[in-house]
Amino acid sequence: MIEINRLIEQAHSLTPLPATTVRLAQLVCSPDCYLEDVAELIGFDSALTMKLLRAANSAASASAVHYGTVKEAVSRLGTAQVLAFAVACSTRPFLQRGLPEYGLDEGALWRHSVAAAVAAEVVPELCRVDVPPESFTAALLHDVGKLVMARFLTPEIRGSIQRANELDHLSQREAETLLLSVHHGELGGIIAQHWKLPVRVVQGITHHHTPDQGMDVICDVTYLANEIAKDIEAGVDGRPFEFVISPEVAVRLHISPKIMESLCPIAALRYAQVSRRYSAV
Repeated sequence: MIEINRLIEQAHSLTPLPATTVRLAQLVCSPDCYLEDVAELIGFDSALTMKLLRAANSAASASAVHYGTVKEAVSRLGTAQVLAFAVACSTRPFLQRGLPEYGLDEGALWRHSVAAAVAAEVVPELCRVDVPPESFTAALLHDVGKLVMARFLTPEIRGSIQRANELDHLSQREAETLLLSVHHGELGGIIAQHWKLPVRVVQGITHHHTPDQGMDVICDVTYLANEIAKDIEAGVDGRPFEFVISPEVAVRLHISPKIMESLCPIAALRYAQVSRRYSAV
């Protein structure tokens, strides 16, 4: 058993998010958020401004429109997507790393994270509940806890997790909790707190495998985005994947069986279209 304090200490060791990104998160989640304020804040960060304009123009590459100002770019992408993009700019170096402890090659976690963020963009268009703007960021960062958890997954612990999976039919999350006192979702929530991200982002990350415990729509959306991302990746890799989600989540999001069938194909198409945005990070 590993002491939880050691895991928390390692979670706090990750490089903090830039001040601009932290302020942007607070601003976007405020009820008094205005496009002009978001554009002004980003405008003082030259590196983020350059990347955002590149991303906005990449997303609009099929049209003749060219975005030359931050305000135009924010208007094109929307404040919620701009926040997720700003967070992606800061976290991509971490999320790009290979995590052999989870069977993930270099870049695999990043691609999964982007697919989940794109899925979180699609869900509000099809469900009949108000989806908070923090959902895109929570979906992007839902697996960030794996970055720290992997440091503690020794061959012995991985073997114990595998036996728990095979013999006791425990999920990865359940096995992590049994052996490490915490699972990667909870550890990701600790990281998000350390990064001073909004409370609802912390909730979405923490409960992306346990939405019933989260008791917030952001937990349902992040959970669903994660499952859609798995389906997108399976389609890209040509692997079979059975897309099944919690009936309780479907009820809370007011997603009918007919809508459920269209979620993954729409998200997969959108992923192919907008992943260029994140390649500009």
